[in-house]
Amino acid sequence: MTDQRVALHVYDLSRGLARQMSASLLGMHIDGVWHTGVCVYGLEYFYGGGIQAVPPAQVAETYGTPYQVVELGTTQVDQADFTSFLQEIQSRFTAATYNLLSNNCNNFSNEVANFLVGSNIPQHILDLPQQVLSTPMGAMFRPMFEDMQGRMAESIQSHHNPSPIAAPVSRTALPPTKTLASYAQTYISCLPELHVERIAGRLDALKALSPDETSAIQRLMHFATSKDTTQLVPSDSAFWWSLVANAFGAQTPAATFTALCLLRIVLLADIRSPGVVVDTMLMSPVIDQLLQQTQTTLDGPHRILLLSVLLNGLEAPASKAQFAEHLGVWLAFVWGTWQGPATSHSQAEMAACFVLNVCRDIRPSTADYDMIQFALVGGCAEVLDVHASQGALETTATIVERIVAGLGLLLQKDVGARSLAAEVGLVHVLTRLRPKTTALDFHSVLGEVLALI
Repeated sequence: MTDQRVALHVYDLSRGLARQMSASLLGMHIDGVWHTGVCVYGLEYFYGGGIQAVPPAQVAETYGTPYQVVELGTTQVDQADFTSFLQEIQSRFTAATYNLLSNNCNNFSNEVANFLVGSNIPQHILDLPQQVLSTPMGAMFRPMFEDMQGRMAESIQSHHNPSPIAAPVSRTALPPTKTLASYAQTYISCLPELHVERIAGRLDALKALSPDETSAIQRLMHFATSKDTTQLVPSDSAFWWSLVANAFGAQTPAATFTALCLLRIVLLADIRSPGVVVDTMLMSPVIDQLLQQTQTTLDGPHRILLLSVLLNGLEAPASKAQFAEHLGVWLAFVWGTWQGPATSHSQAEMAACFVLNVCRDIRPSTADYDMIQFALVGGCAEVLDVHASQGALETTATIVERIVAGLGLLLQKDVGARSLAAEVGLVHVLTRLRPKTTALDFHSVLGEVLALI
């Protein structure tokens, strides 16, 4: 059989917090809390509540691009033989047999790597648990590390229904495919760790809070970290919006950052617990500030926060109509994500979610529809052309998938957009892009989009 590429995908479960805080908390610096999976035969194999097999793009959809991709080599092991090997070892890699020190996801990856290519994964990944737990403070963090691993497995299982290793697969088996009908999900920004801990400490400095106002903020922070809506009080919303406006009014980078953090959560609360009516007199000055932000040179964290606010603002029932009035401005800002010298992967992922949401939800009755249609089709053409001209889509597959899917959903309902797509050269762009998606589960979606044009 043809040699199969074998790669180790390395994820940081702490999402950067380990690099920032490990020295002060542990007395030693670590770059991340590592989870690994082995990519081969078009699937990513990992240990999480059992041995799982998931298309790499789906893992990336939940956890972003891998922190590192380590090329392990190539293998001539047949996929059926590999599946038989996994069946033999699966009793040692179950939820009950997990051990942070000796039987974790990285130990599984190491065993797989040895079977496929005859070599270990990087030693520093295998040694990390022992190094951390040997520090005076490390033992205190053991439950947290184990919980991170467990939540990752549970999240992937709930979102993507990964395939457990139960029987040998066919030698011609392919990763699950998708169609345009697969993209009904609305994307919102709901990660609890996105700067929530930095908000509460700054609010008192911006405005002296009464006991009732402090309670309102505490209810919002509880929702942000737990997703529990039961403590939310509808009457709090007016105070939250006024506090956001007050933070923007301070006109300092720190206050603006706080305002964006707070607004993202306020909008998310409306999405999760709709029914709040917000006075437009409170909302208008906040949107004016957001419009000003789109014309400002923003650093990476500010830009990601603004993208997350726009993502939620167009979905929150109380704000979506007012946010939609400025869709042209938002789109110009979003497409600008790809115009800098070095595009952050996190920014590009957020921007691609925004594009997909807008393409799916926009209707010809939308104000300035012709302009929006042109901005969407033209922007998709430019960004996809960049990816078609680059190498493999290994680290950008999810971004490309969302833009292709969004474009397809727009073309599906708008004949005029199809003509425009042909005029801007999207047939040529997608034809060049298509070979790069052969092993990806949205390859057929790209074919659907080409057929529409």
